[in-house]
Amino acid sequence: MLERDIITLMDKHGSVYPFSAVASVLSDADITIANMEGTFTERGTQATKLYTFRTPPRHAIGLKQAGIDVGALGNNHTMDYGNVGLEDTLTALDDAGVPYSGAGADATEARKPALLEVNGLRIAFLSYNGVGEATFAGASSPGVARADVVWVRQDVASALTLADIVIVSLHDGTEYQDAPTATQRAFAQAAIDAGAALVLGSHAHVFQGWQSYGDGVIVWGLGNFVFDLDFDDLATLGPRPFQTAIMRFELTKDGVQSVEAVPVYIDPAQNRPVIATGEQKAAIEDRIQRLNAALR
Repeated sequence: MLERDIITLMDKHGSVYPFSAVASVLSDADITIANMEGTFTERGTQATKLYTFRTPPRHAIGLKQAGIDVGALGNNHTMDYGNVGLEDTLTALDDAGVPYSGAGADATEARKPALLEVNGLRIAFLSYNGVGEATFAGASSPGVARADVVWVRQDVASALTLADIVIVSLHDGTEYQDAPTATQRAFAQAAIDAGAALVLGSHAHVFQGWQSYGDGVIVWGLGNFVFDLDFDDLATLGPRPFQTAIMRFELTKDGVQSVEAVPVYIDPAQNRPVIATGEQKAAIEDRIQRLNAALR
């Protein structure tokens, strides 16, 4: 979420600032995926909702500089500034050289996978939003891809004709709740049943753990990452929204071969994620262990 205080910090220190303390980990991967919650625009009509996010398009280059290779736009903030905001966002990402999925000029475009290839492995990336506070793409209208079980089955099957591996992003769940909801479970499991190797969840603003399911892996919620949380938020919300991880996966044509969580902490003094060490690292590792145990 690259808005509010984050914009001030990027203007002062450069577009890559929010990621610079973890960029070595992000850029080390062959492919790095991020959920882009907000818009890259300075135009458009602000949606009538509690929170709306927009960032000057000039800062989209920070994603590329940080090593991010593909963005998930299937969430409840991509349409915060209407059709114009969406157009500007897609243009900014195109100009920065960051492919995306999950939003577009119509449902066909929003459901279209981002296709990447690395070391001979072809990967298709799909993104969907299950949060009702959004503008969903229609047959001839712009918006985000709806988290529909029928759609994801169709889209995964179609993507598998183009790629060896399909990764699905799901934006759904209940904010600040550790456990996935029934709708999260139904959608994620349908994606794996259809042939996806990996499902990456977001929206809850807290890390929710991961588990193996069928022939794939589901990360229920990745938690916050870049988010302007300060000491007042820490006092009000407690440590959970600050505790997260960079998830690392080894993929082959046979699916997910290994899973690793790199503990990350959002430093309230820096307003950016840093690699967790010492007591912070131990606390995050303990939390992840308890979350994963509860999912078994």
